[in-house]
Amino acid sequence: MRLQESPDLDLFWGDFHKHMTGPETNRSGLDTVLNSAREHLDISVVQCYPFKWYQKGRVAGIREESVGHDPEFDEWWTDIEAASRRYNEPGEFITFPAFEWHGNRTRWGDHNVYYREEGYEIDRAWELPDLLENMTDRNALVLPHHTAYELGNRGKDWDEYDPELSPVSEIYSSHGSNESIDSPVPMEGNHDMGPRTNTGTYQAALNRGHRIGVIASNDGPGLPGTWNSGIAGVWAPELTREAIWEAVRERRTYGVTGDRMRLWWSLDGHPLGSSVSSVSDRRATVQVDCPRPLDAIEVVHNGDVAASYTHQDTEFDAEAGRYRILVEVGWGPSREYGDFDSVERDWSGAIRARSGEITWAQPRFRGFGQSYEVADGECRFDVTTSRAEQDAILPELDADRTTQGFVVEVDADDDSRVVIDLDDGETLTVPLADAKHEDHLFSFTEESADRLDQDFDLSEPDIENTDIIYHNAHKVRVSRADPVEACGATVTFEDLPQSEGLDYYYVRAGQRDGQYAWASPVWVDD
Repeated sequence: MRLQESPDLDLFWGDFHKHMTGPETNRSGLDTVLNSAREHLDISVVQCYPFKWYQKGRVAGIREESVGHDPEFDEWWTDIEAASRRYNEPGEFITFPAFEWHGNRTRWGDHNVYYREEGYEIDRAWELPDLLENMTDRNALVLPHHTAYELGNRGKDWDEYDPELSPVSEIYSSHGSNESIDSPVPMEGNHDMGPRTNTGTYQAALNRGHRIGVIASNDGPGLPGTWNSGIAGVWAPELTREAIWEAVRERRTYGVTGDRMRLWWSLDGHPLGSSVSSVSDRRATVQVDCPRPLDAIEVVHNGDVAASYTHQDTEFDAEAGRYRILVEVGWGPSREYGDFDSVERDWSGAIRARSGEITWAQPRFRGFGQSYEVADGECRFDVTTSRAEQDAILPELDADRTTQGFVVEVDADDDSRVVIDLDDGETLTVPLADAKHEDHLFSFTEESADRLDQDFDLSEPDIENTDIIYHNAHKVRVSRADPVEACGATVTFEDLPQSEGLDYYYVRAGQRDGQYAWASPVWVDD
């Protein structure tokens, strides 16, 4: 499916929230981080997170995070600014200098400060009102994140809000969803900080009358844009700092959990992020194009689901033989089972279609060093998986690299075969006619048995419980082939409800596999 969308805007993908300073972090890794980011993102903001850890108390002590400023933070900031300037390339890859505010965040909640260009300093304000006042004469944004924790314990206090400085907020990150207390997506990514509470949710801000849009970003381990940790979609006329900055200020943004669902919506022709005095029909038009089958589209009005649409994949036939398939590689040996010589595997090769071609691909990457390219009718890839912690870059939050994946679009007839050629000589084949009905799993059990023999001198006849062979085997999964028509829709919702005061409407869309997208609202003050 292809969307009509706005003829004047393009969709750009970004991660606005990746830490790269802090205790034990090697800032020479900035080049690694940003080089990896520009392989699969249009925008990446690597932040200065100015904090240190201290051990306090008896014996080994308890870890405490520092508060206030330290002269060393200025050195970190110099490195961040230099990297931001070095990697910003209009038309190719956009960066912004940014830091996470390190003032009285326990009281006010956490905020990221972004500058449109280099040349400003880390602001040392202790209280949020002072920070906001300091930013008014700078080209700055102050965006809240993980807002839904308890007020007074790092949750967002929406009484203190500046619509000019904070046009959008993170609705999703590695922490989970801040949407509402009963959001279909949980907020369980950081149990140390407690459960989600209602006061700081995104809907709580909207219900107060705040006109604030949404993004999603990582705020977590490893690679910028790590799959399932949050990515922002930005609709802008071009890929420049000025255009991206203005798009965020105008709230032409949305957030996804991981899969890059293309989403555009309007209310009576007014696009996402608009604030209007009146509309005639209260008619919403929503266009969604998903990597995997679409489940539902919902329009939320003043906190309640006002209209919904369910997309049934069983009702669709392939459009000109076009399908979308998820290919995943990884799993493999785990140190939970034993001291393997290695738990890492390099995967390189190509996905192709015999009597057809691969026309498009989207990654599900975790960890650094992953790459792919679609060319000459195939998707070539070079990725690494591991059941161990990722080395360095962000020592306190290592990335999960259990699997890497790709959603590929296959243009082929039912007589074709999907072929995965691995550079180690292995070739895996799935008839497309079979893939239309079920997924396929390839388990490298022979390789696993050989590894157990080599690493532990444990031959297969000595193994009573073969679980250890299968559980420690690398695997390749090829999902069901779903027709492209099952992966998107254009839907019109008529006669949406209205109230006597300020109304807000926003769109939430979900795939059948649990991936979600949230789009910035349209406000009507009739």
